[in-house]
Amino acid sequence: MKNIEENIILTNLDIEKKIERISLQILESNSDEKKIIFFGISDNGILIAKKIINIINKNSNLDVELFKASIKKSEKVSSIKYDKPFDINNIPILIVDDISQSGKTLQFVISDLFKFNPRKIQTIVIVNRDQTLFPVKIDYSGISLSTSVNEHVSFIKDKNDKVTIYLN
Repeated sequence: MKNIEENIILTNLDIEKKIERISLQILESNSDEKKIIFFGISDNGILIAKKIINIINKNSNLDVELFKASIKKSEKVSSIKYDKPFDINNIPILIVDDISQSGKTLQFVISDLFKFNPRKIQTIVIVNRDQTLFPVKIDYSGISLSTSVNEHVSFIKDKNDKVTIYLN
């Protein structure tokens, strides 16, 4: 078995740089907006969204809100639970996840939020696996990987919220 260090795709420093670039791209493409709303998918999406929002707040006066979308999966049905009520009518929203494997999770959240009439929906991931099985366009990504279906990309967070991404 290979040493896990050999399988590092992105170090924490790499990820921080990618998050900064993504944040500035978001500001540029939403420069005409007064407010944007982020939805972080589970804990990893929230962690990334908070880092993005921190950079946006340092570089603009844009009004930003954050909500957590938790997906409850059962054998036959999945549902989404949000951490608090929201109003996204005619407001741009950004959905944040760590890794887009097949696009299924993002598609599920997009479909649910679409019924609340946002002005536009944009997606953000740190790693886009380029194996989308569902019709999801990734608007902002840290890195795109062409990997085999047998390979797995892991988002590992330590107790200090430092993240490393591995391929195994």
